[in-house]
Amino acid sequence: MNKKLVVNVATLVLLMFAALGSGYAQSGPAACNNKLIAGNYAFTIQGNKLGGQGPIGPQVGVAMTQFDGKGGLTQIDTVTVNGEVVADFTHTPATGTYTVNSDCTGSFTINFTDGRPTVAANFVVAESGLEIDTVVISAGGNQGIIATGSIGKRRFFKH
Repeated sequence: MNKKLVVNVATLVLLMFAALGSGYAQSGPAACNNKLIAGNYAFTIQGNKLGGQGPIGPQVGVAMTQFDGKGGLTQIDTVTVNGEVVADFTHTPATGTYTVNSDCTGSFTINFTDGRPTVAANFVVAESGLEIDTVVISAGGNQGIIATGSIGKRRFFKH
């Protein structure tokens, strides 16, 4: 065998191993970025409204949030505070923005169209994007207006 052929075969083998290695690395856990949570998510809302306009007291509800994979979101929800309906699915969907950080933490802002204040929340992404756990950190720019216990999530099937 001539030396040039051996070098070419060795180079080809090394390139194959490099390609296999990079393919393996990419098949690991999903990268944490905005694309990770693209799609429809259902949330349950639970906590206490501590002040602001309207009723105060225990708050419960459900929400459907669609993350577009690019940092935008839309949401519809139904919420009751102290047993009084303060929002339902008939209102115009809220819009907002979100960011998923490389460590799978993130934040989003929701701008409501029905008079409720803008809500800011922080979250963590788990289960490779199949779960998001959030906490509201401000409503209308005020800390402590809404103190949520937890907002859980389950991912809906994509069609």
